[in-house]
Amino acid sequence: MAEEKMAAPHQQKDHVEKTLECHPDVFADISNVLIFRKKVIREEQLKDGPTESIYKTDDAWTSKEQRRDVAKYVENAGIQMIFVGMENQSGIDKDMAIRVMGYDYATYRSQIVSGEHRYPAISAVLYFGEERWNAARSLKEIVDLPEELSDQFVDYRINLIDIPRLPKEEREKLTSDFRVIADYFADRDGKEDQSRSMRTLKHPVEVADFFRVFTGDQRFVETMEEAAKMEQEGTVVRVCDLFDKAEARGRREGRQEGRREGEIRKLIQLVLKKVQKGQGSQAIAEALEEDESYILNLIEVINRYAPDYNEDRICEALIRNGGCE
Repeated sequence: MAEEKMAAPHQQKDHVEKTLECHPDVFADISNVLIFRKKVIREEQLKDGPTESIYKTDDAWTSKEQRRDVAKYVENAGIQMIFVGMENQSGIDKDMAIRVMGYDYATYRSQIVSGEHRYPAISAVLYFGEERWNAARSLKEIVDLPEELSDQFVDYRINLIDIPRLPKEEREKLTSDFRVIADYFADRDGKEDQSRSMRTLKHPVEVADFFRVFTGDQRFVETMEEAAKMEQEGTVVRVCDLFDKAEARGRREGRQEGRREGEIRKLIQLVLKKVQKGQGSQAIAEALEEDESYILNLIEVINRYAPDYNEDRICEALIRNGGCE
C-alpha cells in the first residue's frame, strides 16, 4: 500500500487534541472519568471559559500572555460552580506545577477583579508522551526546600493523567470519542486493532483528523471529507469506517504511484496461482478486491513470461511500468 507520510508539528497535535476536547460531551467525559473519578458534571452544564490570561513580568512594566489549552465553566441554574482547565502535554515539563499554578491563580484573580463569587479552579494535565512521566508533580518537588521550613511551605500539586498508561478498566469507563484516543495511545504494542473497532463516533471528522496528525498518514484527509459527508447524511460512522476509507484511498494511490517490490511480488504469486488454476480476471479481481482492469494488465505481463513465469523478470517489468499501470 502506498502511503503519504509527513511529520506532525507540535502545533498540529495540540490543535487536534483541543478541537476534540472542546466538545461538551468529550470534556464532561474526561472530567468525570479521569479527573473527578465520579459523575460530577453534565455536558449541558458546561460553558466555554477564557483560555487567555495576562501576567506581569519581573520588570513590572511588561505584560505577557499565557494560554490554557481548554477551559470551561460548570454552571448550575446559571451560577458558576467550578472552573475546569485541561492542558495537553506530549513532552515532560519539569516546571509543570508552576505553570498550572499560574493558570489557576489567573482564574482566582479574575474573580477578585470582577467581584463575582468565589468558585474552585481545577486543572488537569493530559500527558500523551511515550516515556513515563518522571518529572515533578508538585511544587515541593521543584523547589530546593530546607527541611526546617517544610511545615511553613504551602505546596501545590497537579492532577496529571498519563493517557498512554491508563489501565483498560479505566479506559472502558469513557463513553465519548475520547475512548478511541485513549485506546490509540495505550495500544503501543498493536494488540488492540483499532482499524477493526465497531465503536460509533459522534465526532468522526475530529477523530479522523486526530489519526491524520498522530499517524502522519495524509490519507485521512480524504477520510475527513467522507466522514463529514456521512455526518451530513445522517449515516452512522464507526472507527473501522475511517480506516476502511483510508485503506481504499491507499489502494488507489498504490495503483497510481506504483507498488513497493514486496507488495508486487506477493500480488504476482497470488495472481499466478489463480491463473494456473484457470481462473479469469473477474474472479481474481473479486477475490483480491482489486480493479479488474488492474488484474487484466497484470495477467498480460505475467503471460509474457510463460511458461517458466520468472518472478524476478515479471516483478522488474511491473516496477518499470509503475506498478503495472
